[in-house]
Amino acid sequence: MSANKWMFSLKSSLIALAFAFVPAAFAQMPDRVGVEGNSVEVEVVSETDELAVYRTKHFEFTSEGKLTKTLLRDVARNFEATHELLKALPWNIDPKPEGGDRFKALLVPSRARYEEEGAPKNSGGVYFRSRQLFIIPFESLGIRPMGKSYTKSTDYNSDTLVHELTHQMMNAWLPILPQWVVEGTAEYTSILPLRLGVFRVSTAKTGLRDYIDSLKQRGAVPEPYPLGKLFWMSNEEWNAILAANPAESQSLYFTSYLLVYFFMHLDGSGDGAPFINYLNTVRTEKNKIESYYSQVEAFKKQPGVESLPNGRYRWPAGMQHPEIPKILESEATRNEFEKASLETLLTGRTNEELMDQIRSAYRKLGVRLP
Repeated sequence: MSANKWMFSLKSSLIALAFAFVPAAFAQMPDRVGVEGNSVEVEVVSETDELAVYRTKHFEFTSEGKLTKTLLRDVARNFEATHELLKALPWNIDPKPEGGDRFKALLVPSRARYEEEGAPKNSGGVYFRSRQLFIIPFESLGIRPMGKSYTKSTDYNSDTLVHELTHQMMNAWLPILPQWVVEGTAEYTSILPLRLGVFRVSTAKTGLRDYIDSLKQRGAVPEPYPLGKLFWMSNEEWNAILAANPAESQSLYFTSYLLVYFFMHLDGSGDGAPFINYLNTVRTEKNKIESYYSQVEAFKKQPGVESLPNGRYRWPAGMQHPEIPKILESEATRNEFEKASLETLLTGRTNEELMDQIRSAYRKLGVRLP
């Protein structure tokens, strides 16, 4: 089928705050952000009953099943709303696709197809950084068949979509963020109240309480994961727990969210400065790494530099190779950076002291942690 376009008319204006970098003490959280009532243009690149490709301004998503117009409108709106949210939060993320014009996603109709793509068991959605691709099964969204198409069920929910899109928006950050920050930020955004394409950021506390209530309804609020283990857990260790122990993995996600919410709203003066300062520290290193790889690509194009198999290369004696950032020198230098940057959050507190303060702060909100 040839490409065609159709428009969803949503009658108010795009709500989005753009933040330039400012000192953390002066950073402000947006009140509401998203795509409330504006026109979200959806391009139907191709569409059959079995496979459809759709595009919005910042995304291209493939669905292994045709979506009804109502469902497509909501999915497209939530994709774009999450993009606006990550731009608006004072984390200074500046989300941009690294491998093309748009971020890529794949919606699959079954868990079998989902795991066939390499997704971890017991996960509801996954972002593959190596493929720069977000994959989600229909059941995680609450999508059901309707004739030859798919539509929303009574269980329709965009939390997992927002979570994985947050990973995708933060793609350039993932290699140098600890896993608890990677997952905690994604939990934070997905728990913000979202309705009709608008995140009500100023009501983050409502999202927190709804989240705690949902945990109680499903059984119990998990016990916080030991901070001494969580702070240094690798992606590989995290995924191993996710695959083998759903109860323990729930504690990992829960504690990561508690930490991000605490540093954003409860620590210090409650203005988010601790977490923003932490991200500023990480951003400085991220920029050094990006600059280094850019310099390397330019260096490899110079006369005399010879390409070798497996991405290697060599150059004549006397040529000055770009200087590698310290964080990339070894695992030891990376660990050194992680400890130093974490201290911007700990500010001299031990893990036990921090956990006591976390429990006390949440207790004042009416949330008693196990």
